[in-house]
Amino acid sequence: MALSSFDIDAPRWDQSTFMGRLKHFFNITDFILPIIMQRLEKYKFMQRITFLHGPIQVMMVGAFLIFMVPAACSLFPQRCSMSVSKLEPELRDSIVSRYGSSVQQVYFNKGL
Repeated sequence: MALSSFDIDAPRWDQSTFMGRLKHFFNITDFILPIIMQRLEKYKFMQRITFLHGPIQVMMVGAFLIFMVPAACSLFPQRCSMSVSKLEPELRDSIVSRYGSSVQQVYFNKGL
């Protein structure tokens, strides 16, 4: 099975432009929670317990994280590679002195 060429660390849009930053913001912002809370606030029981709106939102975010972090770990590959020439000079010199120029790529685990 070949690893995907998708790089999760690389920005999908040009961050030097306003539209690129705007698209990035809308891509990482969660719009589900405000929509859910807006619909829940219409019910009578939610109007009586306004002091619990904050804790309810925190618990909902916690529930989202409990399910979404493992889903993201399973969807996106955690193993990455990097060419030796892009490493820091000290580490690059250490690898070259130990293994010579036969090593072109190093692999690492992103590790959440």
